[in-house]
Amino acid sequence: MANIQEVPTNMHVTEFCSDIGERTIYYHLLHMSGSVYAWVGTEQANMGSMVTALATRVGPPASATLLGPSSVGSHAWSQVAQRLHSRTGQQVLLSVNLPNDDVLPQVEQRLLEELCMA
Repeated sequence: MANIQEVPTNMHVTEFCSDIGERTIYYHLLHMSGSVYAWVGTEQANMGSMVTALATRVGPPASATLLGPSSVGSHAWSQVAQRLHSRTGQQVLLSVNLPNDDVLPQVEQRLLEELCMA
């Protein structure tokens, strides 16, 4: 019988929420070596589209690509992913499930606070 060894991992999960106006926004972060996956949304957990931002060989700004169907605000969230990458130096995978972009500045600030603490 094969001997199974547990391999240490550099991944960890952070979950938190913030009240913005009348809404509660939920965050789920999966921290990996050199990258972070962030899901932001309401209580109806739905992944939808995802934006990824990563460094390019030619330098800043980071390249951002929408993975999945375009949705309302996907361009704005691409810019958020680019700024998060710029501030953290990590590849950012960002999935947002919010009805509109009116909370974008507060959500970005809260994500930045959490990512800079990690």
